[in-house]
Amino acid sequence: MPSRTLYALVLGALSGFALGALPALHPRLRPPEITFIPRTSGTLPTEAMHRGANRAAREAGFRLYWNAPTREDDVDRQIFLMSNALKSDTKGLILGPTNGLALTSKINEFVARRIPVVVVQTDTPIPSGRYITSVATDQNEVSKLVAERILSILDGGGEVAVVGVDRTAPETVQRSRNFIAYMSSHPTIRMVAQHSGTSFVPEAEQDAGEVLDRFPRLKVLFAVSATATEGAKFAIQRRGLSGTVALVGCDNYLVLQTDLREGRVDSAVTSDNDQMGYLAASALLDAIRGRALPPPQRIGAHLLTRDNVDAQSQVTR
Repeated sequence: MPSRTLYALVLGALSGFALGALPALHPRLRPPEITFIPRTSGTLPTEAMHRGANRAAREAGFRLYWNAPTREDDVDRQIFLMSNALKSDTKGLILGPTNGLALTSKINEFVARRIPVVVVQTDTPIPSGRYITSVATDQNEVSKLVAERILSILDGGGEVAVVGVDRTAPETVQRSRNFIAYMSSHPTIRMVAQHSGTSFVPEAEQDAGEVLDRFPRLKVLFAVSATATEGAKFAIQRRGLSGTVALVGCDNYLVLQTDLREGRVDSAVTSDNDQMGYLAASALLDAIRGRALPPPQRIGAHLLTRDNVDAQSQVTR
């Protein structure tokens, strides 16, 4: 046999052996994995949580698997991703539930298998315990900051409406309820509407527009989510009410800082979502090492205005 042909055969055999051996070696070389399934991807809050969680995972020698629905209301997609995580060798789950009640049975599957779960952005839909906890913004603080801001705007009283209350996002319900409770002790403030919410900005604009049209003497709109804030901003602009109706919002979105600087949004309450992701992953990793999950943790909130938006921009990404 010619030496060149023999060399090719030997090289082919060795290559085949190496390629055949790689799949067997690869799983052993791969670091252990935790899973993060947020409500959606591509938003400033979720991407900040991603960064924080990924940093904690790398520090512990773990790999973070990240996957999300493309829409905040896609419960079926979250269920599908959670089912895949159960089939994989994931060691734990960080979850930003699109609809906590709809995901309860799937969450219980993780708990039953002793796979720790940390819920982010909102409280866990089932009681916290050894295998489940939460890391979320302190919603009471959010409502208090908003109430104080609106009281400073309405020095002599006036009409206020709340928009964006979405029962599939429990934090929006908590913000609205707490805010109304704060304002109830101020008789000069009149709460005229509490409107339901949506995960789509055009629908949020329509909802805010209905409130603005119904209450022509409205002085302040409180939008309890990023989507509601953006929608309300557009509704106010289209009606030429930028100097008449003040908009106080919640949560970060792509152009919030510009909207604050240019006066389209009076103020907004945000939180440190990078820290939220980091704390969630750290708690999960501790549980994987055998420690009990900590009780639910609360992240502080910050009021952003035109005056402090640049100073706070690094904290509230």
